[in-house]
Amino acid sequence: MFASTRFDKHRHNNFEYLKISKENPQAPTLVCLHGMFGGLSNFEAIIDYIEASTIFVPNLPIFKFDSDQLSISALSDWLDSFCDDLQITSPVLLGNSLGGHIALDYMLRFPEKVSACILTGSSGIQEKDFGSGFPRRNDREYVREQAAEIFYQDLTSDEMMDDVMEVVTDKSKLAKMLRLARETHEYCMKGRLSEIKQEILLVWGKNDTITPPEVAHKFKQLLPNVRLRWIDRCGHAPMMEHPQKFAYFVNEFLTGIQQKRNRKTISDYEENYSHQ
Repeated sequence: MFASTRFDKHRHNNFEYLKISKENPQAPTLVCLHGMFGGLSNFEAIIDYIEASTIFVPNLPIFKFDSDQLSISALSDWLDSFCDDLQITSPVLLGNSLGGHIALDYMLRFPEKVSACILTGSSGIQEKDFGSGFPRRNDREYVREQAAEIFYQDLTSDEMMDDVMEVVTDKSKLAKMLRLARETHEYCMKGRLSEIKQEILLVWGKNDTITPPEVAHKFKQLLPNVRLRWIDRCGHAPMMEHPQKFAYFVNEFLTGIQQKRNRKTISDYEENYSHQ
């Protein structure tokens, strides 16, 4: 869904993704992971403002999995294959909603492959329960009302609604979405967050009703190396609603990571030089 984008799409070995190279070769690489009803365009508004070396936005293949194989860990495995195939090393992961849940699982299972993480509206602790389905899934206006809950101010375009309606009116696709939604509830990460040692940035909408502010506070309490930034008058998708402010927080975080890398490089050089 939301595959329409102003950037060129790349395809390689069944992977579909955006790859935007920036003029910051020393900066970290950023891999952006969209949510359950998301797609390639979800991070489009922030790309011009982000000071990374390269930005990758993979299209998560939710509908390409068989229903009985679809899980957060399966998508985490897929992400590992994506990074290996494209030779992406030590990226910073940026995950929204389900994408954040995948990023957390990935860091627990492949900790040596991730340098840091940014979570925004992430599932993994608590999120709105969509129940057993959309009882009026053929009612476009009803579905629009449900979709609009993602935002503080309704950003649901007709094109976005076309994508959503395509999913909720297709029994197979809807079944996969609901299976994944159930898993986000069943796969609670509270007991394992203390194992994640990488730096984490939380960027949260103060008006998020899907993963409300108490979820951000809980993440801050349970993650050992974390900072929290708030965006006012903002819902579940800050990178879409307030792209410049969101990018400011992300750039601040990426700059800090790069400065630490530079200090470590200098320190390693001085140590090696002193032994010569």
